[in-house]
This record gives sequence, C-alpha cells and structure tokens, in this order.
Amino acid sequence: MLYRLTFALNHEEIITMEMTTEKDDLVGATEEAFDVIEKEYGAKVVLNLVAFSLLKVDVPNEQ
Repeated sequence: MLYRLTFALNHEEIITMEMTTEKDDLVGATEEAFDVIEKEYGAKVVLNLVAFSLLKVDVPNEQ
C-alpha cells in the first residue's frame, strides 16, 4: 500500500514523503510511519511532533 506521510517538526518545517508498506490497515501503517520518522529524524522528534497526517493513496491497476 502507498501512503503519503506529512508531519511538522516545528511551526516552520513541514515534511511530506511517500512510503510503502505491506500493512493495509491504518493502525499498522501509522505504527510503521512513526518507525520511519524515528529512523530518519530520531526518537526525540517523534515525541515532539507538532502535526501528523497519514493518507492512503489509491493507485489504480495499470495493465
């Protein structure tokens, strides 16, 4: 599944990225998103996020 992850480190710095996961439920994808943020930016950032958004992106089957 493809998700668009957006989060704010502070009031000026907003990050948007796409992530893929095998988890198709939002709870599992959210857990994985926090793991991605922690790996990229550190545990302190995860604890101090100003905003967080995770949207599932539907990709049509192209044949």
